[in-house]
Amino acid sequence: MQNNKIKAKEWFVKAEHDLATVKLIIKHKGQSDTAAVLLQQATEKYLKGYLLSKGWRLVKTHNLKKLLDESVKYDNRFEKFQDLAILLTGYYFEEKYPFSDIEITLKEIEDNLWDVRKLIALIKKSLKEKF
Repeated sequence: MQNNKIKAKEWFVKAEHDLATVKLIIKHKGQSDTAAVLLQQATEKYLKGYLLSKGWRLVKTHNLKKLLDESVKYDNRFEKFQDLAILLTGYYFEEKYPFSDIEITLKEIEDNLWDVRKLIALIKKSLKEKF
């Protein structure tokens, strides 16, 4: 279990780097498409870290809904973040490539950052209960 805890923390550190960049982009009125992708990536890393701490075998996916569905198997409190997972997964696929016609504002990113922080708080709470 200790090894899984270390793996989770490594994922969380990387995720926090992404979140710090999102905050800088918001603060300096930077590119919303970059912030959107980084917000999705941070969430993905937190979910993967959480799942790895549970003994889950790493799967290469950017689909947060799939990762959240796996997380619900360990803790049903994750269920309330289904809409957020779908939204952020859309950010990743819509904003990562130049053919996107969806405009995401920095205000939307900022609002979703609050929800991501709630998800992260749940992940950390859930892990403290198990470790």
